[in-house]
Amino acid sequence: MMALCLAGCKDSARKFGELNALAGNTTDKGLSGHGFTEIYERFFYPLKYEPIKIFEIGIEWGGSLRLWEHYFPKASVYGIDIADMSSMDSKRIHTFVADQADRNQLKHFIRTYGNAYDIILDDGGHAMDQQQISFGFLFPYVKPGGYYIIEDVHSSLPDYYRDLGLDYHVKDDETNTTLRMIQNFVETKKIESQYLRPEETRYLNRHIEYAVLFAKNSKRHSMTCIFKKVNE
Repeated sequence: MMALCLAGCKDSARKFGELNALAGNTTDKGLSGHGFTEIYERFFYPLKYEPIKIFEIGIEWGGSLRLWEHYFPKASVYGIDIADMSSMDSKRIHTFVADQADRNQLKHFIRTYGNAYDIILDDGGHAMDQQQISFGFLFPYVKPGGYYIIEDVHSSLPDYYRDLGLDYHVKDDETNTTLRMIQNFVETKKIESQYLRPEETRYLNRHIEYAVLFAKNSKRHSMTCIFKKVNE
């Protein structure tokens, strides 16, 4: 944790914590929800005033897109959702209708808005196929040295959600989960997933520098994973 703080606190510690404050109750990423913003700022702070591209899967009510627009004053912010959220479009926010588990629709998004994203963040449907297909297809479009984030990895833990009637397509033996994919990478330095094409798996294994899995000790079982792309 000290290394993360040193990497993220270059200027003044008084500025640090702004992402938490901006998140407030407008998104469940903040301290009142999963607490992801606390860890994200340690990675994102060096990019704060850069003209970056940030792309989020899953828009819902748009709180996260507004969060990135305010925190990164020079950023271009992109979001996809299965629902039309074009009412949110602005000078720096751009939305697009796409299913994150459909490679053709993701390809259409890339053709429309380009590549080289500094940050891609998946806060979409949280099903195992959705998380892993998006990861495999979109990781090549992360800028070298950039980040790909899979939020809500706790959807891999079915015992916490089956009683709520939620189905994230977890097999009984849990071998297909996103959490298992991450654990395989930690144990073997290799990505393995039944949802990925061979060329996607090869690319990931050549271009992931590291993965950081964050688990918050809370009733919400909050987990997110940050993948860093090698800086070629």
